[in-house]
Amino acid sequence: MDNDKLTLGVMKLMVERILPLADVCWTASDGATAVRKGLDPKTQLDVLLVDMSLEGMSGCDVCRCIRVETARIALVGMTAFSLERYGASALENGADCLVDKADVRGLCQTLCELANGRRPNAEYVSSENAQESHERLLNEGWKEGVCEAFSQREREVMQLCVLCFTSKEISAKLGIGEPTVKTYVRRVMRKLGAKSRTQAVIRWMEMDGREN
Repeated sequence: MDNDKLTLGVMKLMVERILPLADVCWTASDGATAVRKGLDPKTQLDVLLVDMSLEGMSGCDVCRCIRVETARIALVGMTAFSLERYGASALENGADCLVDKADVRGLCQTLCELANGRRPNAEYVSSENAQESHERLLNEGWKEGVCEAFSQREREVMQLCVLCFTSKEISAKLGIGEPTVKTYVRRVMRKLGAKSRTQAVIRWMEMDGREN
């Protein structure tokens, strides 16, 4: 994912040329789309390339939002800037490694290594495996700024929770199953580090107040 659509197209072509057996499942030009597609079982992939320098939702936010939900996807941070600029924050937020965006062959080698379960040969590589990173981020819980992690549907569900609608009422209002509503609530609870639905609602209201 890269919010420069020209760069995105060039990167896709070069990866497909260097790795003809690889399947580029999809591309995204904004963080929210990348998180949504990355976590959707229908579009989930093995490795996601994430540009660190993005407008709005940062590359670190994208990595964190995905890693807090799953350890299955390998996350490769990439940047055209000095690796030192994003190295620590990328790894702290769940990236497996950070690579130079201009070194496309090296980047493709990293993709292959991670897709095959090997430790990448990169300057900035996480000391944790994906599962350890996933568990750490879950345990860290809610942090200010995590609002970028929420999908549109999660926001809709939580706004109705704030208005004291039950899961059954939310289900009818949004036209989705009650178990699906509860799944969205559980996801928000994890992202906010909340131990109950009530605590999630309180934190949501606090967060919403800061946004406004």
